[in-house]
Order: sequence, then structure tokens, then C-alpha cells
Amino acid sequence: MTCLIIIGLLFSVVFTIIPGALVRVFAFLINEETYEIAVFFVRYMVWSAAFMLLIAVYNAKLEIEGSFFSAGTHNVWRNIVIIAGIIAGATSGYNLIVALAPVAGSALCLLVLASRCRKHGYYYRPYLNIKSPELRHMLILIGPMFISTASNEIYLIINRNFAASLPAGAISALNYSSKVQLLLAALIGSSVFTVLFPHMSKIASDGDGKGVRDILSRSIIYIMAIVLPLGVGVAILAQPIVRVLFERRAFTSGDTVLTAACLRMYALVIITHSINPLITRAFYAVQNAKAPAYASLVSLLASIGLNFLLITPLGVRGLALSASFANMLATVILLILIRRKLGNLGLWSKLPEFAKMLAATGIMGVGVWLASGAMPLMSVTALHSLFLCALLAICAAAVYAALLLLLRSKTAF
Repeated sequence: MTCLIIIGLLFSVVFTIIPGALVRVFAFLINEETYEIAVFFVRYMVWSAAFMLLIAVYNAKLEIEGSFFSAGTHNVWRNIVIIAGIIAGATSGYNLIVALAPVAGSALCLLVLASRCRKHGYYYRPYLNIKSPELRHMLILIGPMFISTASNEIYLIINRNFAASLPAGAISALNYSSKVQLLLAALIGSSVFTVLFPHMSKIASDGDGKGVRDILSRSIIYIMAIVLPLGVGVAILAQPIVRVLFERRAFTSGDTVLTAACLRMYALVIITHSINPLITRAFYAVQNAKAPAYASLVSLLASIGLNFLLITPLGVRGLALSASFANMLATVILLILIRRKLGNLGLWSKLPEFAKMLAATGIMGVGVWLASGAMPLMSVTALHSLFLCALLAICAAAVYAALLLLLRSKTAF
């Protein structure tokens, strides 16, 4: 933690002095006005770096202790402060309040997590020994994880710069649609792998590779059963979803159409974004971080190549589609590598279950498509549209569950 504090502070100092360098890395094609605004915000927001690094450690400690509620809700405190800062900044006209809100929110979040860790007997005291064998072991493990994470961040940088070469609104459409699919994937996938990771690590430390394999196999089946119809529903209802979430003030109906088009492309990746972190955590549980790093690098190279192929015929939709294809490739690679590491997951034997899920999803999807066409989802108020979408989602879920029961799916039981 002491090392992370030093790294975070160095990062903050450097990019307070040269914030423009960080902005240009993430979006070198943006116009001068946007560049100046971004530089202003970066100069202040980078001071949350040390807080964010420590939050990750405290959060991991709580997960290890089984305190998943505290670990899962830590961002609530940060978001409350950020939202309050946005409102205060918009009301007063001072952007500085908005820029400092993430720093204050991160500090509050860190204090909350630190107090909860104290209840589990952990107290941080400054200590630094760069020759510590524990630190050396941690750095060896972190290396491949860093490559994996860096690959994802590099992909985001490259993708945003591709989008910056397109007409105005492309970056926003990509960002908003990406946030929606990441939120949906996080609600399902993150909840599962966060709870299972400490359990898998304990089983792996006992040398029970079969136990890890069985947990992983069952979890993939259940995640697929939930996420598959969710992805289809999002693809069908993309436009009303985007309208309800974002269409107001500067976000126009034209922006809704563009963002919904990207969300339909991203709907494919909701499934893989829910499964990939779980497989990755299985690798981490058995202390093999190289495989996820390899999959991330291959996915990164594939996404860059697909960006060049798809951006001309499809525009910003091509960037979203390339992300989906690249993520699916990463899933295939991870499944092949985890099979080599742990043995046969038994997924081929689950093909009848997958077939039942696909059949139920297909019938449900046709029903949702027909019902959405008959409903005035885009011609009524946003609140009315939200009610109709929620009603449609509840009915679709009931139909899907009933179909699984009729097909005698083991997942339904």
C-alpha cells in the first residue's frame, strides 16, 4: 500500500504539470476547445489516483473476508459526492467544483472502506521495504495482470481515436452505448465472479483443481441462461433504452439513433463480458496470470485490425462490432487455455442445455420484437416509455422462464 501511495502521488504530480500529454494519449484528434476543457479537468482529477489505488486494496481485503456488501457498495459514496459536485457545478457555473468532486468522493470512499477493514482487524501503517520477498512475489504476479489491464486500456485509447476521426457525436455514442452494456454485464458477471473468486482461490490453494473446474463450469451455464436473453432484449429495445436513459437537453433524438445502433452491436458482447472475468479469475485463483494477458493481447490486435476493416462501411457501428468480435475471440482463447490448465470443463456435454436456452431465447425474442412494434415506445413520454419497457421486460422474463420449464431445462430447476 505504501508503494501504491508513492506511485499514485507521482502520477498525480507529473500529470498536474503536463496534463495535456495524458489528454493527447486518449484522444489526439479532438478539437482545440475540447482539448482545453479536458486539460482543465485532468489537472485536478488526477489527484484521485492514490485514493483509487488504495480503494482497490481495501476492497480486495473485504472480499477475502467475505464482506461482499461493503465491498460492492463502496462506490456509492464516491458517486454521491460526484453527483452532488455536478449539480453544484452546473448551478454555480464553477467547473472546478465538478473537477474536484471525484477527488473528494474517492477520499470519502477510502475512509469508509478503511473503517470497515478495521472491523476485520486490518490497520494500515506506513512501511516500505523494497527488498521484501513478499513485494517481489507480488510484482511477479502483477506483471502479466498489468499487461492484461494495459491491453484493455490501450484498446479504449485506440478505439476513441478511431471514433475521433468520424463526424461529431461518434465518441459520445460509443461511450454511452459501452456504458450501458458494461453496466448490464457487471450486474450479472461481476456479482458472480466477485463472490466466487475467494472461494475458488481457497479451493485452488488446497490443490483441488476439479473443484475449481466444477464451479467454473456451473457458473458459465447459469450466467449464459441469464445473459443470453438479456442480450437479445437489449438489441431489440436498444432505441427506447437509450432514449429513456440519455435523451434530454443536448442529447438529441439523432444521438439516440446513433447510440442505439452502437448498443445493438455491443449487445453481442454482454455475454462475453459476463463470462470472461469469471474465467480470468479462475486463472488468478490457480496463480496463472499469463493466459489472460495472452488472450487480451490477441484480442487487442484483432480489434485494431477489425477497426480498419469495419470503420469505413459501418462508421462508429463498426467500432462497436469489432469490439464484440474481438471479445468473443478472447472468450474462445480463454476457454481453450483454461481447459489445458484445469482439464475438460464438460461444456460439450451441456450442448442440449445450450440448445434449450437458444430455443427459449429465440421464441422470447420474436415475441419482444412483435410486442415492441405494436407499442408506442418512441412516441410517448420518456417516463411512459420506461413503464412500457419495464412491463415488456417482466413479461419477456416470465415467458423465457416458462419456456425453459416446458423444455425441461435443468437450469430452470
